[in-house]
Amino acid sequence: MAYITLSNSKKIVKALNEITLEEIESTIYKKDIYFFSRKETARLKGIREFLRDPENFKAQYYKPIEVRDSLRYVYPESQPAYHKNNSCERLQSNFINFEIPIEIRERGAESVKEFRKWFLENIDLLKTDEVESFIFKMQAKFLITKDINPNSIDYSNSGSEEIINYTVQDIENQIDDILRAAGRFFCDNPALQNVIRRFQKLTFLAYVQGNIYTNDSGLNDEELKDFLRMYDAKFKKPVKELLLHYYRLLFNPDMTFSDTLLDKMGFRPCGSCCGDLK
Repeated sequence: MAYITLSNSKKIVKALNEITLEEIESTIYKKDIYFFSRKETARLKGIREFLRDPENFKAQYYKPIEVRDSLRYVYPESQPAYHKNNSCERLQSNFINFEIPIEIRERGAESVKEFRKWFLENIDLLKTDEVESFIFKMQAKFLITKDINPNSIDYSNSGSEEIINYTVQDIENQIDDILRAAGRFFCDNPALQNVIRRFQKLTFLAYVQGNIYTNDSGLNDEELKDFLRMYDAKFKKPVKELLLHYYRLLFNPDMTFSDTLLDKMGFRPCGSCCGDLK
């Protein structure tokens, strides 16, 4: 048997057709969650089905993971790995990536290559919390005029130790608390109710570059983006993460799978704990 991370389970469904995933009969939770978009709901259904019955998931829904360098991140996209040892340091570690500023990407592949090299040479500034110094050096080096958020992309591997003492009931209680809090937030902020109704499923707009062409909220674009980031961080992201742990505890607590199945799905063996097995 082999182990994968929750983060890699998310990669499995990203490229799948959301219409196909919508056809999965199971619901994402015991009650309706109204603030997820169609795509968010479809992906959660896909992860739930993968953990519940991975063989059926592969047969019915899966498309091989196509790995290509989008030139968007400092660390290029790579084929997801599985592990033979559940205490492998790579399985338990958190992986943080960084989104390359759009001004660099617009200059082409050579500029991206130069930026990646510079970033890795100066990453110690980030490791020592010298974020402002890092940003200043970056802007000066590459003549970047737009704002930079060095924490804009954070991919966490979500190692199994995070919820080792949780029960299904614990997670249900936490999800229900957040859903009630979202309901109270709506009731307590009548001036924002139309914005919430209109944009609660569109929080991805908070992270797009440029203007929001659908902005009929009464807020300017930056105000709307700030609100959507807050709403996403306070309500939606915590519920998504809790649902992943919920599905795992219900269907596959140890995140174990047949390595033969994972091979067929395009995973690679970990170079650390599987190095002598392949």
